[in-house]
Amino acid sequence: MTDEPASETILLVDADPLQRSTVGQYLRDCGYRVIEATDAAEAITALSHQDIEILVTDIALRDASGFQLSAKAREIRPDLTVVVTHSAERTAKIAGDLCEDGPLDHPHHPQQLVDRIKRLRRS
Repeated sequence: MTDEPASETILLVDADPLQRSTVGQYLRDCGYRVIEATDAAEAITALSHQDIEILVTDIALRDASGFQLSAKAREIRPDLTVVVTHSAERTAKIAGDLCEDGPLDHPHHPQQLVDRIKRLRRS
């Protein structure tokens, strides 16, 4: 984990409850406020009603792709930091258009996610 306190709110979207809860708890332990969503519909509702600075989404959601969610989220919040996670290499080009960095391999160690978020928030 990290010694720097975090104050941002992260919207974590992942259909896999084990992955979502594990990563969510790790982010909380790092000092982030975390809102969890299981699909794009829940995520859009959260983005519309809560102050969220960072979106972390898996590509494979039940009701939309993580790319579709990222695009819609950017319509709602143009300054949103977006991190897309998935293991498929073919998603790298599309992810580059929707987020500041290519996709983060999934599964990933939660500290990799924290490091990516901090790097993106500094730039």
